Amino acid sequence: MTFNPIMFARHSNASSAVTNALQTNNNHVVMDFSGTETSVFLSTILGLDLTKLTASGLGLKGTLDGDYNSDFSFAVYYFSETAFRFVLPHNASLQLQALINEQQLRFDIDYVVRTDLASFILSGDNAFDTLVNAFKLTPGLRLSDAQLCYGAQSGDVFITAIDKNDEQHFVLVAKQQELQKWQSYMQAQGFALMHSEAA
Repeated sequence: MTFNPIMFARHSNASSAVTNALQTNNNHVVMDFSGTETSVFLSTILGLDLTKLTASGLGLKGTLDGDYNSDFSFAVYYFSETAFRFVLPHNASLQLQALINEQQLRFDIDYVVRTDLASFILSGDNAFDTLVNAFKLTPGLRLSDAQLCYGAQSGDVFITAIDKNDEQHFVLVAKQQELQKWQSYMQAQGFALMHSEAA
């Protein structure tokens, strides 16, 4: 039997939130982005330095308005040269969709808004270890650049590590029924439920 570890990461310079918290109602949208010219679009139109994305799952934080902490910021994850995933606030998704639609005649690109997926955010001292144990992840990567992020697929859940205002956050993305199961699990592990749009 072959063991294929699911690598996972956290930021080496980010601190943990004081409270172990699970934030719902965060207004995140997931967009899967594909096409033969996705890399060209991301570097030319969005100004992203894709040279840092050397392995599947690595991602970058970006912004549509110059502010990495605004409702127009995003995280984009690399799957292959022709496939990426955006996790971003609703306002940013609308602006990005308009930009992609405007550029589709110029670039071979397409996107799918994953309305079937929902998300919640986990933070706190116990967040990383709880995720590693629950999803059988291998904690092998440390991200020293706050603009880098990382995403891994474990079963039906896409789990990301992101630095938000120098604080470590993890976003879990899945279909609503699956996500509800994990929300209940995390609450049972002591994560306080918070209804917030932060992160």
